[in-house]
Amino acid sequence: MPTFSDFNDLYDPLILPINGKQYQIPPASFEAGARINGIIDGAEQLTDEEFFRLLLGEVFDDMVADKVPSAAITRAGQTALADFRYGRGMAETMWKTGGDPKAIQELITPKPNRAARRSKGTGGENKTP
Repeated sequence: MPTFSDFNDLYDPLILPINGKQYQIPPASFEAGARINGIIDGAEQLTDEEFFRLLLGEVFDDMVADKVPSAAITRAGQTALADFRYGRGMAETMWKTGGDPKAIQELITPKPNRAARRSKGTGGENKTP
């Protein structure tokens, strides 16, 4: 009979570094998840503070007490939302780019490898006599 591991053994916590401190964002409870989905669907409205409290849990209070800049709290909230809705890969992209479409495009566009970059040279034409 197959056995399953405890969820907490499988769950990789979302840890965001801000000002040299690691903030561990708790996974959304069922109630929080339902409310987040309701907000996104337009069924419920919250103030920014209520929304970030919902996304970040107790960590929101820690960030405020630590005087974390509003932009960092916003990015942490966006990252937690991306993690909840789309998974860790999207959360990492959101954290790196802040959701900026140009930055996301640059991040996901493959870069030419070293050999391809070298092949753009002029070859033997640059040799000195």
